[in-house]
Amino acid sequence: MRGRTLCWRVSFAAVALLLVAGCSVNSTFVYKPGGPAVGGPKLPVKVAVLPFKDGTEDFTDRGSIFSGGSYNLAKAGIAATMTPLTPELWAKSFAEELAASGSFRSARFLYSPSELTDEDFFVEGTLTKAYIGKLWDDGNEFAISLRALTRSDKRLVWEKQVTRAWKNTLALYKGCGGMAIQCMVDRHHADTNRVMQGMFAEARADLVATLASLSGSRAGENGLPPAASPGEARKEEFVGIGLRVGMAGGVLTVASTMEGAPASKAGMQAGDAILSVDGTPTAGMAIADAVGRMRGVKGTSVTLGVLRAGWGAPRDFTIVRDVIRAGTSAPPVQESTEQTIERILKGK
Repeated sequence: MRGRTLCWRVSFAAVALLLVAGCSVNSTFVYKPGGPAVGGPKLPVKVAVLPFKDGTEDFTDRGSIFSGGSYNLAKAGIAATMTPLTPELWAKSFAEELAASGSFRSARFLYSPSELTDEDFFVEGTLTKAYIGKLWDDGNEFAISLRALTRSDKRLVWEKQVTRAWKNTLALYKGCGGMAIQCMVDRHHADTNRVMQGMFAEARADLVATLASLSGSRAGENGLPPAASPGEARKEEFVGIGLRVGMAGGVLTVASTMEGAPASKAGMQAGDAILSVDGTPTAGMAIADAVGRMRGVKGTSVTLGVLRAGWGAPRDFTIVRDVIRAGTSAPPVQESTEQTIERILKGK
């Protein structure tokens, strides 16, 4: 009876180790992200995830399948059962989850901060627990600590700790059969994937809520703040640079600037042609898309490629987003002699 009781208490990982001798088993763990997020705002920001650090305890395998113990998956896998869940794998998986959610304009994994280009934020993390118990009663525990910073000035905007503790049961492997080792391994991987998905979903939802609150904007169609038509006064606060734009001759053009807003302070003027937004050409770009790209989160920056009458070549304006209050349009800039001549010639 004691032997039978012990057998029922031994975890799947230990059972696999006892039975897999001489068998060929695929133990490679590959994370599978969930689908698109349901509900919540869609933020027009780009996010990068950098490799996580290892903050787990300094062990790989402690205890035994008879007295209890645990495996540290951050440092080593479980022979013939699961490859290591390294901090880098966690970071890549989190980036995949952010990208699959559709909550951001883009999300990707980068190996180094030097690879950051036009991202608005980057996420760092520390894997503090990645333990799988050897006995059912030992249980399993995962924990990660995350934070997001602005790329422009490395300002901390978000912190989050996510933990999960759970126990496996024999029901997880129901139907696999006593010697169906690959089936049991696959079930174990799927359960691990489920736990990680839940942790990432919790972190993602909190990150989105934090960034949305920083932007101070209300979600419009497709989750983005609704675009204003040229000259339209807005009855709400939002985060952007303070430009009203329209199309003039097929070119995205500044209709007016908002007095005291970042764009006005940077020297933008009515009549300026915006040729690019963060390096992306505006030719053929919808006004709503351009407005969405110029809006974002307070404290982040956007670079506009601008051509003004009288200039021989475009110039870049890098403008830091801030809270914009509607109804503060600056008066149109007086037409230059070159603009007057151009207008007269076009009118012929």
